[in-house]
Amino acid sequence: MADLTMYLVRHGETEYNRRRLMQGQRIDAPLNRTGQAQARALGDRFCPVPLDAIYVSPLRRAMATAAPIVECHPDTPVHVDSELAEMSWGELEGRSIDDVEDVLRSFARRWKEGEFDDRVGGGESIHDVAERARRVLDRVAVRHDGGTVLVVTHGRYLRVLLATALPEIGLACMDRFPHANTGVYRVIWHDGKPDLDLSNCTEHLEWMGDAA
Repeated sequence: MADLTMYLVRHGETEYNRRRLMQGQRIDAPLNRTGQAQARALGDRFCPVPLDAIYVSPLRRAMATAAPIVECHPDTPVHVDSELAEMSWGELEGRSIDDVEDVLRSFARRWKEGEFDDRVGGGESIHDVAERARRVLDRVAVRHDGGTVLVVTHGRYLRVLLATALPEIGLACMDRFPHANTGVYRVIWHDGKPDLDLSNCTEHLEWMGDAA
């Protein structure tokens, strides 16, 4: 197997992010002005980077974040993949994070204990999201062996995908991955073994005061 390089990026800021409101799948918020500026900066960062494919969640905040990169790479195939959508938080979506903090802490505690099947009413479990992430990783590995791929997705999903791609971390420790808006991760597979060599990098936002 040839080396595969995968860049993983969280979307830019939305008003829901700024106001600390839960988004998930049902809340399909656009980028706010800060998020649009972050997306442009991300596009500038990736313009000189050769890419064999771009994968993006179908939610608006991810699509708008990817748009400047797509514009710089007009000949690069773009795959809008529903399995890259954010975790569904069910009845918590749209609510203040502060108001549901106890619920979120309870989930985080159970995840650390290896309990991944619990879900909020109408939502997904971490196990559900991990299954989606594994299918995405498998598809990318088959299609782009030896290539370089960019993935634009969401905060919780990004943590699950990284923990799935890096088995030495695992889902119980997924919260060790911070995720600033447009923060960039890079995983390189050498002979099928993953190596994380870039973590939540926001150097492209330095001109903004790293306000992500």
